[in-house]
Amino acid sequence: MQNFLRISSYILRYRKLVGLSIVCAIVVSLFWALNLSIAFPVVKVLFQNDSLHEFVDQEIEGLQASIREDELALANIPHQDVKQRAKIQYQVGEESRQLLLLTRIRNSVLPHVPRDKFDTMAVILLVLLAATLLKGLFIYYQEMLVGSVVQLTVNAIRQDCFRAALKLDSQTLSSIGTSTLMSRMTNDIEQMTNAIKVFGVTLVREPLKASACTALAFYVNWRLALLSVTMVPLLGLVFNFFGRRLRRASHRTMESMARIYDCIAETFGSARIVMAFSGFRKHRKKFLQANRDYYVGSMKIVRLGALSRPISEIMGVLGVFAALGPGAYLVLRETDSILGIKLATAPMSIAELATLYALLAGTLDPVRKLSSVFEQIKRGMAGSDRVFSLIDMRTAVPEPKSPRVMIPHQSLISLRNVSFRYDGTDVEGSLRPLALRNVSLDVKFGEVVAVVGGNGSGKSTLLSLLPRFMDPVEGQILIDGVDIRELRTQDLRSQIGLVTQETFLFNDTIFENIRYGNPSATREMVVEAANRAQAAGFISQLPDGFETIVGEKGGKLSGGQRQRIALARAIIRNPSILILDEATSAVDSQSEDVIHAVLKSFSVNRTVFIITHSLSSAFLDLVTRVVVMDQGQIVATGTYDELVRTAPAYSRLLQAETTHFRAA
Repeated sequence: MQNFLRISSYILRYRKLVGLSIVCAIVVSLFWALNLSIAFPVVKVLFQNDSLHEFVDQEIEGLQASIREDELALANIPHQDVKQRAKIQYQVGEESRQLLLLTRIRNSVLPHVPRDKFDTMAVILLVLLAATLLKGLFIYYQEMLVGSVVQLTVNAIRQDCFRAALKLDSQTLSSIGTSTLMSRMTNDIEQMTNAIKVFGVTLVREPLKASACTALAFYVNWRLALLSVTMVPLLGLVFNFFGRRLRRASHRTMESMARIYDCIAETFGSARIVMAFSGFRKHRKKFLQANRDYYVGSMKIVRLGALSRPISEIMGVLGVFAALGPGAYLVLRETDSILGIKLATAPMSIAELATLYALLAGTLDPVRKLSSVFEQIKRGMAGSDRVFSLIDMRTAVPEPKSPRVMIPHQSLISLRNVSFRYDGTDVEGSLRPLALRNVSLDVKFGEVVAVVGGNGSGKSTLLSLLPRFMDPVEGQILIDGVDIRELRTQDLRSQIGLVTQETFLFNDTIFENIRYGNPSATREMVVEAANRAQAAGFISQLPDGFETIVGEKGGKLSGGQRQRIALARAIIRNPSILILDEATSAVDSQSEDVIHAVLKSFSVNRTVFIITHSLSSAFLDLVTRVVVMDQGQIVATGTYDELVRTAPAYSRLLQAETTHFRAA
């Protein structure tokens, strides 16, 4: 119910379109009931051999005579017999209302109806055709209006979903997984789209059609119509029974679809590894299992939907029979009661019974359509659970309520007793161990600090805290004396440039990939950044130059070329803090020389962190200090020469291959 109200809040943004669509649905329902009520004059003309003029005149005369008789009977009943007087007064009131209606029909409608029976039948058929055409026109407009509302609503929900995901911290995003995000923003929202469309069209129009038919059926004979309505509570119980099971099955099916996305993304995202190790069979089996799980869940939904449709239709037919059986008895026995229970004000005619049957049968089509879309509604609601759970997620890196203004970094970066633990539990269910323990470090502005350590030592985790990809569980990180949690993340990250080991480029032009670091940069600034990153040379040799599309993840470029574009992206940002996370571990010596040359000029008047598992001698003339990490702690710090003398146990991490030293 809560998700339904949330979806409604999106829909109500377009309340004018919604209102027009409801008006169209009301008109459609009225024409639907009108078409069915034509059964009365058709039966009168074809089967009872009465012209409509004769029928109305006879009915008016009969009602006038009946009213006179009732009034005479009322005059002879003592005033003390309140019950009998009330009964006759009620009967007179009913007859008077019918008389008034028939008089209006005789005065305003019948003058336009020919007296010849065939001509009358032709007019009825023309009216039926015109009503059907108008009904079709309003159905078209209603579905167009609903389609517009659905697309606008779904676009708004998808935008909020994407916006919410962008606000999450990197750890939360990793725990959700890219495949799950894709599934929620595509498959789950698609299920919501179908449900909203069904709701806007079927769940508005069909109940109105059924209501219009029911209202007219009550007008024809409210007692018999009431008998057919007894099936409504049972129908509600059926929908509730199937609804709970459909929702649970839909949840499981959507989770299976997320696993299919995961399998596809994992297989083709690492296609080279799969090919190199001939892992086709393993991935095929994994995909087959995920596909099979989805099939099993989908078939459960199909079974439930297939059961709900015939059951609801059978109950609808039983509801019609509940009125038709007694009605047929009243007509064939020419009576107004059964077993002493009065079911009509007077014996029913065949025309009245045919009209009542047509109207009640007219409620079956809406019931059938409602039962056929029930499955879609439940799947949509299950999808909304997953979509809104993503929208409701809150980042573990909250923005400050009263952010401080950040000025360009120019003094000191200080880490004070910083500890960090990744979310989740270990095999035994306990909290995962600390990845960082009581790390303290001061880095002056302009220093080039190499953070060295083996795999799992915590070096990348430590520098991930600086741009607030994650927050420490204990301790503080200060830039120029200001806790970074008091700064807007956008302001903080605007002063930080990042180059990672796995250089990610977007499937766009080289120009846009470089300008990504500074969206307001001019073309001259992009070209200058490319020159400083020593990327302009190979860019000029490409057929389209800066307008070259780099392909998915920059796949059309070599590793060294991607790395230089990433450097240009960081350079154009003009950050006061630069972080290189294993930026040279996946490039050749030539590319490493290029990066060294770029950093030598670019690192002036900036604070630079170089994260590496082993310090290459190519960067010894740049590094002012080396920080060695092991098991989440800083175990040594100092210049390269100092550490070689005082910390021989870490010499393998320092990689003191001075014979390969490349001086500037």
